[in-house]
Amino acid sequence: MNNQVDLSSIQKNTVIGGILAVSLAGWYFLFAMDNNMSNMNMGMDMKPKSEMKMDMKPKSEMKMDMKPKSEMKMDMKMDMPSETWLPNTYWMPPMDNNWSSNDFYQLILMWAIMMIAMMSPSIIPTVLMFATVNKSKQKNNLHYSPTYIFYFGYLASWVLFSIGISIIQYPLHQVSLMNTMMASINNILSAAVLILAGIYQLTPYKNVCLEKCRSPLSLVMANWKDGNLGAFRMGFGHGFYCVFCCWFLMAILLVAGVMNLTFVIALTIFVLLEKLILTPTSFESTFKKLITVIPGILFICFGLYLLFI
Repeated sequence: MNNQVDLSSIQKNTVIGGILAVSLAGWYFLFAMDNNMSNMNMGMDMKPKSEMKMDMKPKSEMKMDMKPKSEMKMDMKMDMPSETWLPNTYWMPPMDNNWSSNDFYQLILMWAIMMIAMMSPSIIPTVLMFATVNKSKQKNNLHYSPTYIFYFGYLASWVLFSIGISIIQYPLHQVSLMNTMMASINNILSAAVLILAGIYQLTPYKNVCLEKCRSPLSLVMANWKDGNLGAFRMGFGHGFYCVFCCWFLMAILLVAGVMNLTFVIALTIFVLLEKLILTPTSFESTFKKLITVIPGILFICFGLYLLFI
């Protein structure tokens, strides 16, 4: 670790730009999916089939009323919703909660993309520190690993979390405890998630994991592993602590709505503040208590409120 050198501005911008590009691609997908779900809800306002049947004319009249193809195409364009910069995504949650195995796999993919979009920005300081150590090793003719391997290890931990949360969410749809917007419609379920999230915020485990996430230097100095596999394990290990720091916060999406982008954005900002905001050493302990205790108490209170309304 001696003779450590700093990254050039180009190297820093490459790392930051690459991670933000991955995150923005994920957010683009989420907004596209939200746009599709909004259009789906608009389609539910269409006339029921019974009314459509009453409006239908006999075949003989229908033939008389038929227009040339060129005019029909123009009418179809007029009836279509206005186009946006967002594309149609390939998967939408089933309207009747009759989920198939394919829907389960798509749910995992959706969670994974959302976690990558939300959690990538908060890893930037740690990735920069890893890249700095790598540059020092390269300068001293020591073995070093590509920085992206460390980043992929971090993402792998969130993909694993996505599989776990999908295993929990999938049966909740099967028993109709969640709606098509992937939000809980059962007060007992919602209260249980919020109360458990609140309790976890108050445990020492939360503080231990938060400390690991806020102090990437300890990861580099005390847990360095050589080789590509070592870099992946380091990224996965750091991601492990971040997952256990935030897993109950992410579970609250089951209450607020997995595709409630307003809440998703608010949660992303909260995680960034929790992990990245710089505080004076004298205020560090107080800050960690405030950022964990206050939300924890609020979650518990709101959960109890849902139980008794």
